[in-house]
Amino acid sequence: MADASRSSGVLSATGIIAAHPCRLKSVHATCRGANADEYIIKIYDSKDATLTGNTELIRMVFNGNMQAQNIEYDCHGVLAREGLYLEITAPAAPDPSSHCAVSVEFN
Repeated sequence: MADASRSSGVLSATGIIAAHPCRLKSVHATCRGANADEYIIKIYDSKDATLTGNTELIRMVFNGNMQAQNIEYDCHGVLAREGLYLEITAPAAPDPSSHCAVSVEFN
């Protein structure tokens, strides 16, 4: 049988991906920060928004004045003991041409 994975679907805001132990397979991101806009994507080994003492597994930074970036981050099935929590830091008032979206594959 093929190594099947679950997907978070496309996400553009902070939130819980999985509230149970799982393996992080890959992260796909498409972002463009126009002018001074910056997007920071972090994924923690956490089942909720309580991040104190939790391990940060992924960090991606997309700065202003960049072309649109499409990135795949292969995580090779790293074990998340609590779950997966996505944190996206976005500009308060983004430029209309700025965007950021993420999908996470896990099992």
